[in-house]
Amino acid sequence: MKLIIAPEPAPWLRPLLDTLSGEEVLVIAPWAVPGALASLFPRNALASVRHVALPGWFAARALAQRAAVALGSGADLAFTLHARVALDALVAAWVPKQVTQVFAPSLAAQRTFAKTRAEGVLLQDLPSFRALHAGLDAAAEQLPFATFLKNYRAPRHLLVRQEAEHVLARRVLVTSRFARKALRKRGVASERLGVLPLPSRAVPLTFDPRSRDVLLAGTSASRHGLEVALAAIAQTDDLVLWARRGPGYREHPRLRSYEGPPPPIRAVVAPAWVETFARETEAAARGGVPLIGTDRALGWLEGAAIMEPGDSERLGAFLTGAGDLAPSTASSSGCP
Repeated sequence: MKLIIAPEPAPWLRPLLDTLSGEEVLVIAPWAVPGALASLFPRNALASVRHVALPGWFAARALAQRAAVALGSGADLAFTLHARVALDALVAAWVPKQVTQVFAPSLAAQRTFAKTRAEGVLLQDLPSFRALHAGLDAAAEQLPFATFLKNYRAPRHLLVRQEAEHVLARRVLVTSRFARKALRKRGVASERLGVLPLPSRAVPLTFDPRSRDVLLAGTSASRHGLEVALAAIAQTDDLVLWARRGPGYREHPRLRSYEGPPPPIRAVVAPAWVETFARETEAAARGGVPLIGTDRALGWLEGAAIMEPGDSERLGAFLTGAGDLAPSTASSSGCP
């Protein structure tokens, strides 16, 4: 029997179940009120899937999250991470003996992997805290007025826990080349690394080489490189940056926010300081839109132009020539 620990609804859950089709699967989903899983998956996919929910978890979590949002300063994220740790402790005390394989996301795996003899498969669905902190600190140093960059740092005990899970896991499934490279540097053997299955999130984009509009991958949060993109836009005569509204959004003469489909665009830029894979990068690769980004922002995409974090000059040069570029040759088929 396969055991999946799902502390909260996650985009990887359905694709992971698809890979286990026909096998006996038990999903620990404390948030799943009656019928929740049935609404997520086709009936035939659930033929051999059972799930365990924890009475009262959904209501308690909702109340705690509202309180955390009111507190601000990263309290909501901190609560989510510590809820994973708590669920891991509960599952570790109860793992059925017939379980042969355990799938658990970051911070919800350490105690369960240590206690069971089943094969532990770590779902690395959170960025490496060590790399995340380094990226945020580098951005904060260059952008001292971007206060959201200082909003949250994982406490040391969570960083240590995350890296202990890398050691305990038989396999680690990651979301990007950047994450795979970082784990290799930390001594995780290549044969233990795989790809975390995720659904496509691409949104339709229209490429127009004559357009003066540029699309930022991600939201207007500083960690996605908003200030870097605006600095690059300032090097041009009349280009305009479009972004989904996020934390730290501010009025700027060259910045526009959108909620529905973006306008026809000249290029997609992904100058993120930290590991992320925004839906706009996948959309650019699928739609042949010129794309440039840091290695932290491109997931498994191949063929996109690469820039260093904070390099607005490189980004500006790309945008100036984007109208003369052929459609993007970036591809999402480069997974190992």
